Amino acid sequence: MTREKLIKNGMKYQFENEVKDDKYFLTLSGVVAKPDWIDRMLEIETINAEDIAKTLDDVEMDILIRINSGGGDAFEGIEIYNYLKRHSSHITVEVTALAASAASIIAMGGDEVIMDTGSSMMIHQASTIAWGDKNELNKAVNALETIDGSLVDIYAERTGLPKDELDDLLVKETWFTADEAVEKGFANRKSSKQAETFDEPEEGGVNNTGTGTDIDEGAVKQMLAEFKDELKNELHSNQESPEQEPTQNDMSKLFLNL
Repeated sequence: MTREKLIKNGMKYQFENEVKDDKYFLTLSGVVAKPDWIDRMLEIETINAEDIAKTLDDVEMDILIRINSGGGDAFEGIEIYNYLKRHSSHITVEVTALAASAASIIAMGGDEVIMDTGSSMMIHQASTIAWGDKNELNKAVNALETIDGSLVDIYAERTGLPKDELDDLLVKETWFTADEAVEKGFANRKSSKQAETFDEPEEGGVNNTGTGTDIDEGAVKQMLAEFKDELKNELHSNQESPEQEPTQNDMSKLFLNL
């Protein structure tokens, strides 16, 4: 499934930031991915490390990040996670509907993680499409195992769970309700408060908002299945044309796909 179809099927992009009561609010919704030149040309917007860094670099007050995302690129998620960990401000991440795959990695970067009522979190193993001889396939397996190890390290630091238990949760592709995420240590607490609403952003604030849409587990799994079918069709087409080696950038865009 192309990124355009992901967005069309409910993963609407939203990037909104504002200041109120000495707190900085940032809302993120959409696909986690590093934008390339095609994205920029077509004005396809994503949750990405560059935009987040530009937005938060000079912020010195407490930060609240509201996130709703089915995930995307593992490497981009890890880069955002480490950026949030390094930031000097106290950062709270609030999961408003879904933090799945790479988006769950981003959530782990907060000093505090809050699950809103009805929200979910999902973790799973990295995945990709690979072709070539056995040496190329072994390289892909090694890359996936390395990424999975990195994910386990991130989740273990947050939850304190044994790494073998976390590895098992990744293998099973585990979905957590808000209560289960708190119980397992992926979140600090559950919030039942009605989400705050804001007036127009204060002077200097930015409002660049698409239409946010909650995503349920069934919709995400359907998108994943369609995405895999399209990748398989593309692979079949590639096999009928002169062989080309996948680049590292190609691999990175496929590691965690939803």
